[in-house]
Amino acid sequence: MKHLKYRIISAVSGSVCFFLAALSGSFLASADTQTDNPLSPGVPTMEPSSENDIASTAPTTLPDDTSSKYTLAEAILNATQPSPELTKAPDIWSPTPGLTVTPDPSLTLVLGLTPTPEPTPGLTPTAAPTLTPTPTLAPSPTPSPTPEPFVFTKAIANVTDYVNIREGASTNTPVLGRLFKDGIVEVLGIEGEWAYISSGNVTGYIFTEYLHLGEQALAYADQITAYNVKVTANSLNIRSGPGTDYEKLGSTTYGATFPALLSLSNKEWIAIQYTADTVAYVYADYVALVCNQRVAMTLAEIATAERTAKIEKTHVKSIPVTYRDPISITDDDLRVFALVVAAEAYWEPYEGKLAVANVILNRLIGGKYGDTVYDVVTAPGQFSGYNHIDKFTSYDLSDCYAACREALSGKNNIGDFVFFHADYYVNSHDEWLLFSSWHQIEGHIFFKRTW
Repeated sequence: MKHLKYRIISAVSGSVCFFLAALSGSFLASADTQTDNPLSPGVPTMEPSSENDIASTAPTTLPDDTSSKYTLAEAILNATQPSPELTKAPDIWSPTPGLTVTPDPSLTLVLGLTPTPEPTPGLTPTAAPTLTPTPTLAPSPTPSPTPEPFVFTKAIANVTDYVNIREGASTNTPVLGRLFKDGIVEVLGIEGEWAYISSGNVTGYIFTEYLHLGEQALAYADQITAYNVKVTANSLNIRSGPGTDYEKLGSTTYGATFPALLSLSNKEWIAIQYTADTVAYVYADYVALVCNQRVAMTLAEIATAERTAKIEKTHVKSIPVTYRDPISITDDDLRVFALVVAAEAYWEPYEGKLAVANVILNRLIGGKYGDTVYDVVTAPGQFSGYNHIDKFTSYDLSDCYAACREALSGKNNIGDFVFFHADYYVNSHDEWLLFSSWHQIEGHIFFKRTW
């Protein structure tokens, strides 16, 4: 091992010497085949040992004086360089059992090992920058989504009576119908000063000046309670605010209704007037909005409505029972009286029979139709039932006699009415507008004429 080391070092030393001689113009011979260290006389030459020998044989003890034990290459380098790069190599190397062997730096040039690059003299190595870790920010709380506003596409009539709905956006176009005070319309579009609307069976144009629109319409709808909220679920919670995280104030059941407060509502939660001084909220999916206001009407619908209103206006819904002085008649008149009541009202209730009997007596008292019951019931074109009295001679007339006697005693349940028709006759002849007042008992309409 030692001889091999010295041979390698000698070869390198020879090359270095040749290089130096060329530079100085002189030649220095070198002993490249020297096996012993010429600079260290007296040191015995170590023969190569086997790996087994190194492991089992104690290392050779070196002389105490080891200060001169340098290789020829080291001597040459020391002579040419002020600060030697190489370090002294020990003559004998033996691994210590159990330790990790570090390669001898002196063998770097000999064995062709690539040294670890060293810093360039005079330059201060730049330390690797210390990376400051980016702090992990706590996640910001996700803001609650803003509720979608309640969408209200309706408008409300801003008139004292009514406004015309026209075919086009001009007063020169035909009138299709009318929208009355506080009536509700669906706004389909705005064209300048005109709103294109749909309401009821009418679609046309209204001057926007006569409509509450947008936020104004919402506020006005609440003011007039234009809508009610009707519960469509079997059971529904009522909360203090628009969300399930608000306090539960109570619950309600299917069909319950509350005034709607649309200006306080959003798309998911409808505000209601829960009590006189409490506003609450219900989930929109489980309620229906019910409009309390009128819609627009066509001209034909208006005519029908006016007629109906007039008929209803003349309707006397109830007549109190009154009493007058008794009236005496002959037995023959009483028999005819009972037969005519049977012919006119045999299938009517007792109240109807009594009313027919009093109409006959009202005519008798008035004197226009005769001075006796017989004269009244046989007057031309008046009581058609008289022509059929023979049919009822075999019928049970007990109720008819009782009604006639009670009317003669003074009990009156029809007031001063002197006319009556079967209701089917009135409807088929459309006589309603001919009545100044009317009252219905079962199948008979009792009335006064307009002339």
